[in-house]
Amino acid sequence: MIKLLQRMMAIGLLTCSLSALATDLTVIYNKNEPKNFISLLEAALERTKNEGGFSIKASDTTFGTARAIDEIADNTGKLHILTRGSNIDEEKKLLPVRVPLDKGLLGYRIMLVRKQDLPKFAAIQSVDELKRLSVGQGSRWPDTKILEAAGFKVTKAYYSAGLLRMLTEERFDMFARATWEAPGGLADATKQGITDLAIEPTLAVYYPMPRIFMVSRKGEGPTLAARLERGLRAMIKDGSFDRIFTESFGPALEAARLHERKIFRVDNKFLSPDTPFEDKSLWLDVSVPYSAGAKKP
Repeated sequence: MIKLLQRMMAIGLLTCSLSALATDLTVIYNKNEPKNFISLLEAALERTKNEGGFSIKASDTTFGTARAIDEIADNTGKLHILTRGSNIDEEKKLLPVRVPLDKGLLGYRIMLVRKQDLPKFAAIQSVDELKRLSVGQGSRWPDTKILEAAGFKVTKAYYSAGLLRMLTEERFDMFARATWEAPGGLADATKQGITDLAIEPTLAVYYPMPRIFMVSRKGEGPTLAARLERGLRAMIKDGSFDRIFTESFGPALEAARLHERKIFRVDNKFLSPDTPFEDKSLWLDVSVPYSAGAKKP
């Protein structure tokens, strides 16, 4: 009788273990997350549905960054996932999924400048020359700390609209933006009646800062992280990751023509040493021309 009870208990434990392996996940993301990253989230979980079902939904309210990190870290159930530029301090609180959602594109910065200064920028041949000029950035943007630590002179403001006005007023020399942000920034300037700005075409600054998923280290966070990494890597392998990337960033990346620019690399002292640079399949190669049409599988 005792052996029978032991066997029944063992079977019960095994059943519970197998059930745990096939966990149905509920994933709440921040209401203001970009749609392309939510597409990747849903597709990656769909790829691993043999490990359990899932449901995803937006948060009822939009969380600011600091509160979002706290909600996820404390596993309150109000928020389960966040996309962030990889940051070693935040990764002490949250569990990173080390697959760059943007192939590292977030770290490539092109400049909005005054049209009259275009010849001055075209003549720049080194990052030290570029550092003699001043750059405008958001007061709370992670890029600000990176650029300051790298030796750039940074002028700060809270909002992009204010930075555009400050640029045209010659309070700094350049406004560094992601490749897909620069065209929108120029359009915003035009709406404000600012017509003397242009996207500088000859150079870019690069600091490694991949955008990644971050989840809780508690509760189902590690299960979610593991599923996302497996799902994203499966998508990279079969080409479906590239399709979403191209739909999201292709036109802006093609227009930026990074392969023709002088790219000045600066260190990111806030990046985790665990960033998987050795896996070339995760990263964008900007040394070759990018064609949005050619990149679709």
